[in-house]
Amino acid sequence: MAHQSKVLWLLSIDGHHLQCHVNTDQPLADHLKNKYAEAFDVSPSSLILVFDGEKIQDQDTFDSLALEDDDIIDVLVAAIH
Repeated sequence: MAHQSKVLWLLSIDGHHLQCHVNTDQPLADHLKNKYAEAFDVSPSSLILVFDGEKIQDQDTFDSLALEDDDIIDVLVAAIH
């Protein structure tokens, strides 16, 4: 089966938003964290991704989370001391 590309939106509490294209069968966390970090000059390790109240785990994919095109992923930036 060919890879399918879908669109997700990353949205942070401070109003930053970013459109990302993802493959439906590839792990999301690292890809989305790196895209967001690059766009907004933050450390990927400081980011927590949440969908429907649940933290996105490293192995989660678009398909495993039953996401739909144009779904919104919440981005939390953890304070690093």
